[in-house]
Amino acid sequence: MSDCSTPSPVERPKHILDVWVIILIILATILFMTSLLLFPAAAVVMYRVRTHPIRSTSLNGL
Repeated sequence: MSDCSTPSPVERPKHILDVWVIILIILATILFMTSLLLFPAAAVVMYRVRTHPIRSTSLNGL
């Protein structure tokens, strides 16, 4: 019974997920959090460009 309870030192422990899956999850999380930071700012810029267009005639008077 003691053989079943103690793992041999040669065996590597089994992980729940493979290493490449963990790396993909980390990269997806970084991409998602970056998009949460950048997209609201981009939406504000697009809204202001759409609602307040620059008129070239007003720049001629300067």
